Amino acid sequence: MSLKTQIIYVPGMKPKPPVHDHEEALWRCMLNGVERADPAVAADLAQHRDAFSVIPWSSLFYQETADIEPDRSGLEKLLASSGPAEEDIREARHWHKRLGRLAYLLSDAFPALIDWVANPNLKSTLQDTQRYFRNHAGVATAIRRLVAERLREVCASDTRVLLIAHSLGSVISFDVLWQLTHREHSDVSIDQFLTIGSPLGLNFMRHRMLNAKSTGKRRYPHNIQRWVNLSAVGEMTALDRTFADDYREMLELGLIDTIEDQINLQTYFRGPQGLNVHKCYGYMANEKTGAVIADWYRRT
Repeated sequence: MSLKTQIIYVPGMKPKPPVHDHEEALWRCMLNGVERADPAVAADLAQHRDAFSVIPWSSLFYQETADIEPDRSGLEKLLASSGPAEEDIREARHWHKRLGRLAYLLSDAFPALIDWVANPNLKSTLQDTQRYFRNHAGVATAIRRLVAERLREVCASDTRVLLIAHSLGSVISFDVLWQLTHREHSDVSIDQFLTIGSPLGLNFMRHRMLNAKSTGKRRYPHNIQRWVNLSAVGEMTALDRTFADDYREMLELGLIDTIEDQINLQTYFRGPQGLNVHKCYGYMANEKTGAVIADWYRRT
């Protein structure tokens, strides 16, 4: 990999470990996932640690960091495992997950239902999301500025960029890319946009993002060449998991080359609260995530 290539990761919500710890853990997981898909690419990628970076926006949003130690045991087990155990598969596909997902999808279509179906964790997530959309104390502006500055920095030298965005990080990234197109008229260009565990298909998100009132070509970023969206079985954040239909107008308008969904990932990170299919480490260590990264790597 040349210095003209960068992998930039935009995390999801909740406080994250100090950026060095978080970045190192994600780097190890990413190499693990790529090795599962293509050992030769993984061996070459491993020589270019400086090509991977994390944008630590959560420290602006929460004014605190999290301790990585509670996840350490689960992280090591994830990296050492050969794949999901039968227990992981059964739990991710359990009927209560399917029922909960249906209830949350109904509340996305009929917001009045949210107080009836949301558990405390979902309500906390919605509160954080609302805080971002309301731009309380200018925090969303500051977060978008941080992401935009990093993208402008790497793209100024004609660098090919793989932008990986997890959970709310995908919403932030889409907002930034739209803003760079329509407010800054920037020449920033993303070779590959990879969303993991993303809620970008939900009405709740799409009606509140920066592009919500725009139509036609002004509704979308013009700076993404390819988009792959990955979603795990049992997801309770990425509820509407297919984007090729939600964002097909980008294809029809010729604003993007491809939009591809893969919605059957079996992630298997287990932390202090048990199986967490939405966890960033599980996504990054997954063979299918690794295959997307390896494919991009080979093209570059």
